[in-house]
Amino acid sequence: MKNRQLLLNTLSRKFFVLLLILFGTACAHYSNVDREENLQTKIHQFNKRFESKMMDLSASYLPIDKRRQFLTDSLKVKENIIFYESSILDAQLFNNDIPVRTKTDGPATEFNKAIVTIRYQLSVLPSNQLKTILVDQIWLWENNDWYVDPRLDSLFK
Repeated sequence: MKNRQLLLNTLSRKFFVLLLILFGTACAHYSNVDREENLQTKIHQFNKRFESKMMDLSASYLPIDKRRQFLTDSLKVKENIIFYESSILDAQLFNNDIPVRTKTDGPATEFNKAIVTIRYQLSVLPSNQLKTILVDQIWLWENNDWYVDPRLDSLFK
């Protein structure tokens, strides 16, 4: 009887440990998927505001220490660029600058950086000629949120 009770206690402990491991793995995966969805939302929100030339709202997607410079530099965008169309071509995920493999149900591991390639069709005044450019936005996960380096200088090349 004691052996049977001992066996049941041992099995129940092992089952409990296995359950904790599975729960922890599921939470980590959910966290990665949640972080990716949050990133996608931020990318769309920032670019919609940026292309609409709402620079004061766009600045909230930058780290606090870079907002003032963005607002200064964005005046040139506001006055000289007409956006016609944009599309997101690619998003590469990284964890500490090491590429992260993505699966159909989300990223395989945690990630804290994304390089998002966007194609813009625009014209730079005074020209009215339509040109197509590619811009790589760098998104960094800091203080539990995503922040962008929009790379404004690439719009004028």
